[in-house]
Amino acid sequence: MKATNTFEKLQIWLNRLMVIACSLILLLCYFNTKVDRKDASYTQQIQPYSTAVLSNGVREYYFDLTDLDYRYTAIMFYTSHQDVQVYNSGRLIYSYDKDGGIWGSTPGSNINIVEVNEKMLKVAVKLTPIYDEVKDQEIKFYVGSAYQMYDEVLADSMPRFISSLLIIIFSGILFVYYAAMHKKQGLNKDLLYLAYFALCIGIWTASETDAAVLIFNNRVFDAVIPYVCLMLVVPPFILFFDSYLEINSKILKPIVLSISMVETIGCCVLHLAKIAEFRQTLPCIQLMLLVAAFYMVGGVFLLVFRRRFSRRLRICGIGLLLFMISIIGDIFNYYKGVGDSDRLGRYLFLVFIIMLASDLIKSAYEMIEKGRRAKQLEIFALTDTMTGLFNRNAFESQAQAEKSLEGVTVVVADANGLKACNDTYGHEAGDEYITIVADTFGKVFGKYGNCYRTGGDEFCCIIPPSHHADMERLKKIFLTKIYTANLEGNHKYDIGVAIGYAVYDATLDEDFRAIVKRADASMYENKKKKQETRMT
Repeated sequence: MKATNTFEKLQIWLNRLMVIACSLILLLCYFNTKVDRKDASYTQQIQPYSTAVLSNGVREYYFDLTDLDYRYTAIMFYTSHQDVQVYNSGRLIYSYDKDGGIWGSTPGSNINIVEVNEKMLKVAVKLTPIYDEVKDQEIKFYVGSAYQMYDEVLADSMPRFISSLLIIIFSGILFVYYAAMHKKQGLNKDLLYLAYFALCIGIWTASETDAAVLIFNNRVFDAVIPYVCLMLVVPPFILFFDSYLEINSKILKPIVLSISMVETIGCCVLHLAKIAEFRQTLPCIQLMLLVAAFYMVGGVFLLVFRRRFSRRLRICGIGLLLFMISIIGDIFNYYKGVGDSDRLGRYLFLVFIIMLASDLIKSAYEMIEKGRRAKQLEIFALTDTMTGLFNRNAFESQAQAEKSLEGVTVVVADANGLKACNDTYGHEAGDEYITIVADTFGKVFGKYGNCYRTGGDEFCCIIPPSHHADMERLKKIFLTKIYTANLEGNHKYDIGVAIGYAVYDATLDEDFRAIVKRADASMYENKKKKQETRMT
């Protein structure tokens, strides 16, 4: 019990340490990367003096840089799924317009940092949308030092990028924990579904950060992976909450999972065939996310309706609020602007996932504790409290369970003179007498089979055929130990034990009871010889 309490305390402290570590990492990242813009930065937003919108959706922005001094070495702006060309006096000075090859027609997302100098007075930025869906994006332009703007964007985005990495790392921990403990603790697949869900969420949110755009600048990472992760979020999400909330839907769950599978396959085929790429089918993907969210909503309301108020309901109630805020906020901000518009969602996801994982692990330990207590009760019911050997109930259960008797050996022993010891020296001495005999019997024969106290002064050991034992040798060792206990124990009484054994014989034994009966006969024969020896 003490060891279990220590283990439970360790688990609680590990959970707390995990949460504290995540919080400290985010705080350290935030304060170490924070830039004091008032003192160190002269980055400022710049407005074009003219904008032209062509019929095909192409936009051209014209800037006058006459008033900028030598400190302003770059123009920065964020684009998503748009080809970019920048001209100075009609000469191309920057372009970002390569497609993704077999992975798609889009250059993905990019933070464009275009170097300029004091000789560049008139600059034009031409943006060509790959899809109609992105032609109305609001583009913000900034001017300042190229290196400083890069550092500022990276510093501002790094806490969110780190939080997404923490979600990915946490999903890895869940995978490892499940692989190591699912057999030992009897874990179901809830934890595995949560790990897959967290992994997809972590990769998706990480790919959406400005830090990821700057660090990776990979078209596949920008144009494929986040959309695939968004689609793959739905199945583990549905499977997890269906099991976690014990919805056990036989109709709705298969339907939602089937629709999600068809949507994922369909969107991938359309994208690779360049008929409709992921950015164009994004509303379908987001709709499936909302379906998944409402599935969770339905599960929560179902529990409330059934009045099944529990810890899981409270966690899901909190998580539901966090999840809905994240999904709705992300969708709203995605269509409102460009860039890393999700300032809160990934933190809420991290908190929610940690809450769910902690509850699952806690539930697993509670199940282990219940099993351990049930095992203890079972042991108490089958154990003789005085001697520590199995009791009569255990012996009867074993006797009924013995089906194959070939090679089975039964050893029986009887403590002689126990009644005289009780009458002469009291029951305390009698208990000591029994304990000495039981301890000796268990040490000698317990290595080969289960030992039982079948009566007040009667003992038995059932030795299976797989444990080959020299019974005459063990019998002599047992009697020698009893003799030694009499010599060295300084007891008021003499310990006497009669012992016998029998090995299954198909010609003599019809069942297990017949073997025990022959072992008893052997023991009484041993007792009779001892009595005759004393008389002579």
